Amino acid sequence: MTASRVMVAASGAVIFGSEMACDGFYAEVPIRVQTHIHDDHMADFNSSKGNQDIVMSQATRDLLIAEFNADLPYRSNVIGADYGVPISTGGGVIWLLSSGHMLGAAQVLYEFADRYRVGYSGDFSWPINDVIQVDELVVDSTYGSPDNTRTFTQAEAEARLLDLVTERLRFGPVHIKAHRGTLQRGLQVVAGSVSAPILASPRVCAAMAVYHRHGYVGVDLVDVSTDVATESLQHGRYIQVYGPGDRLPVDPVSSSSVNLTAYMSQPNDPVTVYSENSYSVAISNHADFDGTLAYVRATGARYVITDNSRGGKAHELAAAIRSRLGVEAVASMGASTFEWGR
Repeated sequence: MTASRVMVAASGAVIFGSEMACDGFYAEVPIRVQTHIHDDHMADFNSSKGNQDIVMSQATRDLLIAEFNADLPYRSNVIGADYGVPISTGGGVIWLLSSGHMLGAAQVLYEFADRYRVGYSGDFSWPINDVIQVDELVVDSTYGSPDNTRTFTQAEAEARLLDLVTERLRFGPVHIKAHRGTLQRGLQVVAGSVSAPILASPRVCAAMAVYHRHGYVGVDLVDVSTDVATESLQHGRYIQVYGPGDRLPVDPVSSSSVNLTAYMSQPNDPVTVYSENSYSVAISNHADFDGTLAYVRATGARYVITDNSRGGKAHELAAAIRSRLGVEAVASMGASTFEWGR
């Protein structure tokens, strides 16, 4: 094929021509697109904030303001956009479409002035309603191996989580820990179905309020720093949730701990039992291997780069795309400079 217009830099930035980069700082381009707020996609955000226009979904902007606040509400270069609404740049047009990964998460489509289209999946779930249509694609490789195929549905995983929390509450408090997005999804499953107060840090409470403003069902959380929370802690029957930056008790006495993970540790069962009171539940917001191939097929891409910068199985996925879909595909290698020639 002729020279590609997309590249994954050594930093993990996904670069489209000379115009923009996604989820990483690349000094040679004027625009950064932020697909979502997970840490592995936030590299060098402050460098971008001081040097580039940063485009993201409105919900992602609201989540960043809720968690980090600082000067974000006042920066004209931090731009919140609606899904499906074109954003014109000097050399083309950007579209963001939901990726289904968490609130605000986006697929990115960039159309050059000559109508050539390139895209980045970001982290994505499957199925999703709207899939970017592109000539070239950079795709997430989290579940890039044929071994990463789930035999359970996400509805089954959520039902197992609710059953587990309900059962463990019979014996005392339940502590639930998860990353952004996965924690809020777990709260949607548990809240309203258990008769126990749910305690959370001010940071988690603020993030959940953003979810509610963007159409998610409201969850009644008790700020752990309040007197009401102190009463719940003394009563002994409660759920306490922990997000990024929150510290779990070192040794929760007479309680159970549940880690919600976006990664499946075993393909045939969402629940992993570590001990009588320690568990992990895989409620994954990532497409598995079959879902990833279905996504690539749905984009119509004729050339695919599998992202090798954030873990996963990029080389296995590239091989599968070539053999199973008949589409030219390579794993990203990372680079420090970029030249494009279409």
